[in-house]
Amino acid sequence: MLRAYLADLGSDVATAYIFNPSLSPLELLQTINRELGLPAASTSPKVLVDELNDHLLSQRAAGRRSVVVVDEAQALSIEALEQLRLLSNLETATEKLLRIVLVGQPQLSPLLLHPGLVQLNQRITLRWHIGPLGYAETAAYVRHRIAIASRGQVRDLFTWPAVRLVHRLSGGVPRLINMVAHRALLAAFAADRRHVSARSVLRAYREIAALPLPPRRTARPRVAGVMLAAGACAGLIALGVARLISGPAGRDGWAGAKVEGEGPAGDDTGVVAMLMTGPEADPDPATPMTTVDTPVAEPPPPAARAPSAEIDRTLAAMSRAASVHAAVDAVLAAWNAPPLAPDEAAVPGDLPRIARQRGLEYLPVMGNASMLRVLDLPAVLELHVSGADEPRYAALTALGTGRPVLVVAGAPTEVDAAFLDRHWFGQAHVFWRDFEALGPQSLRPSARGAAVARLQALLRRAGANDVVENGAFDAATTAAVLDFQRARLLFADGRVGRLTRIVLYGAAGGYPRPTLVTGGGGTS
Repeated sequence: MLRAYLADLGSDVATAYIFNPSLSPLELLQTINRELGLPAASTSPKVLVDELNDHLLSQRAAGRRSVVVVDEAQALSIEALEQLRLLSNLETATEKLLRIVLVGQPQLSPLLLHPGLVQLNQRITLRWHIGPLGYAETAAYVRHRIAIASRGQVRDLFTWPAVRLVHRLSGGVPRLINMVAHRALLAAFAADRRHVSARSVLRAYREIAALPLPPRRTARPRVAGVMLAAGACAGLIALGVARLISGPAGRDGWAGAKVEGEGPAGDDTGVVAMLMTGPEADPDPATPMTTVDTPVAEPPPPAARAPSAEIDRTLAAMSRAASVHAAVDAVLAAWNAPPLAPDEAAVPGDLPRIARQRGLEYLPVMGNASMLRVLDLPAVLELHVSGADEPRYAALTALGTGRPVLVVAGAPTEVDAAFLDRHWFGQAHVFWRDFEALGPQSLRPSARGAAVARLQALLRRAGANDVVENGAFDAATTAAVLDFQRARLLFADGRVGRLTRIVLYGAAGGYPRPTLVTGGGGTS
């Protein structure tokens, strides 16, 4: 959808496409300027904004428009989103100079409701949600893909009962339609059948039943389909500011779009927020291998269940500082690290120091439940509860196939997934350990040394058999890193930074670290 939209923009539109949203406000400014062909070496936000403003004025005088498109926008930090809001102030006496499009997963919608983003949220006047395909659209989608693959030589490869079953099992989510239909084709081929029957689809589903397929739901039919959605997005830029309506988690629909509301007449620009939902994916299972004998925490006691209203009251009754203290202590206990001293300060700004003093590393995260599953580590979540003016904090210690477990005021408590949807806007704090001492900086192509050799050993244990442990970040190592990042849904840049290291340690296995899957200690 996004590629179709970008390809449809004319030559009179200059686009800054941001595909890595994990940027600081300064890095975001530098990236936007660089994408628009401007100098981006300055570390002064004022210089960068002034240069951007001058460029936009000259572009407008030449009859050209400028658009910033941010993909995976749910991963933007609050500070980066505020920077985008400030950029929307660039204007002349009669019009805005910059259009901003946000494309994101379902978590983008609650993120925009964050108290710190009130002004940004007020500027969004058009909200779009792209939902799942209806049955007729699923059938047309399958026929179209078969026609393209066979160059028009094959029609009706799937029987109608098979298509109905594909739609029911996938819930109309294109990514899941692809998965089920592809596996069904293999099942039919293995059975030496010329058509894909419902039996082949059912067999395919059984083979992938461990994946988080959505429950059956009735999708409202949409006439327009994919091409209308792509065309509508292009028109949306000319209308002005927009945002998407949040849909059910785990959906990846592409079947049309719905305009929730239009901006004031004459408002020619602003922020467009598109919500593209997708299924949450777990990392591949790791191969166990014992390498380190560091002690780990004992499994936590069984979690009790409590109604959401009771958890709200408990958190609201605590002070912000007390909730941080309890949440951090719970995560430290999972790492078998010393707890906080009674008089030791514990606010988000103190977490790097707290981690460092206990031989751990600290990583702030702005993401969603899928990101936390990929990291597979306990996290301190920033929650917004009724009856509290400031955020409260709780430790997430389990996020497997059952209910999430939060440690609230020192007590493990099972909560509904809907509780996180309502109260967590994506900000989390994670402690981790650099077991192989790969260093404070990202390892990147052309690097050399013992740290690279240890990285190569990790990659081999994670399944990259083509990597040679020669201490040189060579082409084979770069390819292995890129393959690993793509397989784990990480930003594929070939560099081994904090996120890649955390996931790589989990994939290599053998390191004593707590996990969200087991909900406590253990060797991952």
